[in-house]
Amino acid sequence: MSATAQRRGPAVEQALLDATVQLLTERGATVTVDDIAAATGVHKTTIYRRFTTREHLIAAAVRHLGERIVPVVEDVDPRAALGELARSVAAALRSPAGGNILRAVVAASASAPELIDLADEFFRERYEIALVHLDRLAAAGALRRDVEPVVVWEQIVNPMHVRALCGRPTSDREADALVDLALHGAAR
Repeated sequence: MSATAQRRGPAVEQALLDATVQLLTERGATVTVDDIAAATGVHKTTIYRRFTTREHLIAAAVRHLGERIVPVVEDVDPRAALGELARSVAAALRSPAGGNILRAVVAASASAPELIDLADEFFRERYEIALVHLDRLAAAGALRRDVEPVVVWEQIVNPMHVRALCGRPTSDREADALVDLALHGAAR
C-alpha cells in the first residue's frame, strides 16, 4: 500500500486536490478519476466518497489552486488592493497551472455541462475578494451608483481570462491598466 493510501482525512483530500491540479496542468480535460486514483494510490471509491463526481473534484481542485495563488488582499487603500488582486490573477493565469487549467475546464465544460455551474460558483466566490474593496470605493463615493461592483471586477479579470484562453499572458502592467480603465469608467 502506498504512503498516500495510508493517509486519512484531510491528508487524503489534500493529496487528491494536489494530484488533480498537477494532472489538469499536464493533461488538461482528459484527466479521469482513474488517473487521479493511480497518481495518489487512493481507491476510486475513496475519491467518490469525498467528491460525488469528477466535475466536483475538478472544481474543488481549482478552488484549492485559486485560494493558494490568488490570496485575499488586506490593504487599507481599496484601489491598491484591487491592483494587487489584478496582478495576482494575471500572474496565476501566466503560470502553467493557471492557464492550462482554465483551458481544461472550458474544454471539459463542452462534454460536462455541470462544470459550467461549478465554474460560475467558483468565480462568484473568488469575486467576493475584490467586491470588498469595490464596495469600499462605492461607499466613499468613488464609483457611480448605477454601476454594480461585480461588473467593474469582471471588466478587469474577464479580459485576462480570454487572453489566457488564447495563450496570451497578461503582464502586471496590463493588469494595472485594466484596473485603471475599469475604475475610470465607473468613476463619478
